[in-house]
Amino acid sequence: MFYVAVLALALDLVGEPPYLVHPVVWTGRIAERLTRPFRGRAYGVFLWMVSVVPILLILSILYSLDIPWLMKVVLAVFSLKVSFSITMLYRLVKGSVGEKGKENAQQLVRRNLAEEDEGHVISAAIESLFESTVDGIVSPLFWFLVLGIPGALLQRLSNTMDSMVGYRTPELEREGWFSAKVDTLMNYVPARITAIFMMIAGLLLRMNVYRCMRMVSSSKIESLNARYPIPCAAGLLDVKLEKRGIYSENPAKDLPNPEDLKRALTLFRVTLFLFLIFMLSVDYCLYGLSFLGYPYGVLELI
Repeated sequence: MFYVAVLALALDLVGEPPYLVHPVVWTGRIAERLTRPFRGRAYGVFLWMVSVVPILLILSILYSLDIPWLMKVVLAVFSLKVSFSITMLYRLVKGSVGEKGKENAQQLVRRNLAEEDEGHVISAAIESLFESTVDGIVSPLFWFLVLGIPGALLQRLSNTMDSMVGYRTPELEREGWFSAKVDTLMNYVPARITAIFMMIAGLLLRMNVYRCMRMVSSSKIESLNARYPIPCAAGLLDVKLEKRGIYSENPAKDLPNPEDLKRALTLFRVTLFLFLIFMLSVDYCLYGLSFLGYPYGVLELI
C-alpha cells in the first residue's frame, strides 16, 4: 500500500473532494438527522452504528467487487485521502491572523471567537493545529498502517461522530458518550506518538524540549489526548495557550502573536515531515512497494 499512501498524500495538495462524494460528510449528515437531545447511551451507540458502519460497508463492498485494477487503485487512494486533511488545515491556521483571522480560526474550533482578542484567536488556531495533527493526520495514518484503509476511515468517521455529538452538555452528554469514548480510544496512541515527533522536531529547531516535557507532565487539560499536543506546543513555542475558563497552559508566558503562529507552522511542518518519513518507512517494511497487496493492514499479514 506504499504507493496508495504516496498518491493520497499528493492528492491532498489538490484539496478536498466535493461534499457530495465525501464519506465524512455522509456520516455527519446522517448523525445530524438522527441526533435526538436528551437521549440515553443506548441510543448513542445506535446513532454511532448507523452513521459509521454503513459508510464503511459501502466502501468495503465496492473494493471487493471484481472491478478493473486501476479503479481499485483510484478507490483506495480516494478512501485514504478522505481520512486526513493536511493542506486545508494548514491554510486555515495560516489565515488565522489579519482581517479574516477570526473567520478562519472559527472553522477550526467549537468555542465562540467573535469577542476574543488576537492573542486568544491565535492561541485557538495553534491549539487546533496540533490537536488536528493528532486526530486529522497522525491517527488516520497510524490506523492505516495497523488496519489498512478501513482502519483509517474508521478513525476519521469516529472522530466526526465525536465532533457531532461528543459534547458534555445536558442535551448530548449521555447520547454522545459512546462516540466520545471511541474517539478517545482511537486517538490514544497517536496523541502520544505526535508528542514524541513534536519533541524531535523541537530538538531540530533548537526549541526547549525540557520545558515541553514539564508542560506535558503538569498539564491540567482534562482530555486524555489533548493533554499531550497542546502543552507540548506551549512549551516548545514558549507561549501561553489558553481556553478561557477551561485551561491555561504555560500561564506565566504571553499569549501568542503572529510571529509565534509562524513558528508554530514551522514546528508543524517539521513534525509532519518526520512522521510521514516514519510512516512511509514502516509501510514499506511491512508491505513493500505494493499498490493493493495488503488493503487490511497488519490483520492481513497475520
